[in-house]
Amino acid sequence: MKPEEGIGFYIKRINDYILADTNERLKKLDLTFSQMHILIYILMHGGRDVRQRDILHYFNIAHPTVVGLLRRMEKKGLVCVESDPDDRRGNCVTALPKANAILEQLKEGQLHIEALLTKELTPEQQAELKKILKIIYGGMYGNGEEKQP
Repeated sequence: MKPEEGIGFYIKRINDYILADTNERLKKLDLTFSQMHILIYILMHGGRDVRQRDILHYFNIAHPTVVGLLRRMEKKGLVCVESDPDDRRGNCVTALPKANAILEQLKEGQLHIEALLTKELTPEQQAELKKILKIIYGGMYGNGEEKQP
């Protein structure tokens, strides 16, 4: 089988395009792809503090990686990281006004990618694609349930 005949080939090509397009848009905001995802996660909690360990578990990334990402985001004035008042062993992360100011631009970028991915599909095909992708993603973890990255 030729590489371009396999599903993985197309998934990889789509992923590469999404990363390149998103990184180009994020350069203007001085953000990386990983920082964008973490920032959106924090902002979607409606102003409530997010525990650093929740970020670690949600994105399934190592503690040093989360610490580094948050440290760089803190230097950019996007978040504030402070000791968790309920558990001094952990930290709480709060979005700062600068982060809220760029949320709309991040949402626009997500809508742009979604539109590119689905522009040739009917609404029914879009729903079916999402359903199939969820099944595939869940099946990758052996239990058939969707697992967050």
